[in-house]
Amino acid sequence: MIKKSLLSFLVLFAIHAAVIRVSPTLGMATNQWQDNMVKAQQFLYAEDADTAMVGTSLSARILPDSIPSVRSVAFGGCAVEDGLRLILSKPKAPHCVLIETNLFFRNGNDELVEKMTRGAMPQIKRWIPSLRECNEPICLLSGLMIKTAGINAQAAAMSVDTEQLKVSIKRHIVDDKALSETELTQRMETIKSLIMQLEQKGTKPIFFEMPVNQEIYHLKELEQTRQAVRMAFPNTHYTYLPNDTTTYLTTDGLHLDYEGQLRYSSFFRKAIMERTIM
Repeated sequence: MIKKSLLSFLVLFAIHAAVIRVSPTLGMATNQWQDNMVKAQQFLYAEDADTAMVGTSLSARILPDSIPSVRSVAFGGCAVEDGLRLILSKPKAPHCVLIETNLFFRNGNDELVEKMTRGAMPQIKRWIPSLRECNEPICLLSGLMIKTAGINAQAAAMSVDTEQLKVSIKRHIVDDKALSETELTQRMETIKSLIMQLEQKGTKPIFFEMPVNQEIYHLKELEQTRQAVRMAFPNTHYTYLPNDTTTYLTTDGLHLDYEGQLRYSSFFRKAIMERTIM
């Protein structure tokens, strides 16, 4: 009985590995956390990148096909800090790192970086792709169904509900508040330390701001962040990509809808090409 079970396992594992080898990009994340894990693994297990991008769910919506030479470690529900720590966990740092500034002071998520860098499992998954999150059976099946049906899952998930958008914008305005000086100083010290560590490795930081709904552009939190970042990283010594002044439609005030993603991704690509980053 044990032999039969073991044989069945080996046969199924071999079939699973063969599917992955034939279609290495078939798997599709089924939730945000899984998507973050997949993106982190793709960054860690790939060849060293010349340019990387860190940020939150805002810049995570920049379409990767538009910037194929840039490795994105912008995570939904996480922070700029998480991407910076992940980059620093690799022996070789990239030549450039693009840094989203919108939610610059959001607290990091220690769980993500720890799962990706500590213990034996990350190394095991490096050498056995079948064990990675993107290759779980449910992810492969989801990817196959989406591909067969010809559905653009990203576009469908990022459509705009006008009434919900109004509610979200109102909530942003009501909940708006600046950080205390103590919080601001602590967060800046943490993030600045990480950026300085990258600079010591020869990495050039380049800052950029994602477009948001015009009704919340001047929120106290966002204005405070712009001022603090510019003060800590003056444009006399650091590079900033130009802001896109086009009016964008968002799903909730902060996150671009699919059409906005397409337009901003094109703008972003041109901006970094002009600076010979790509």
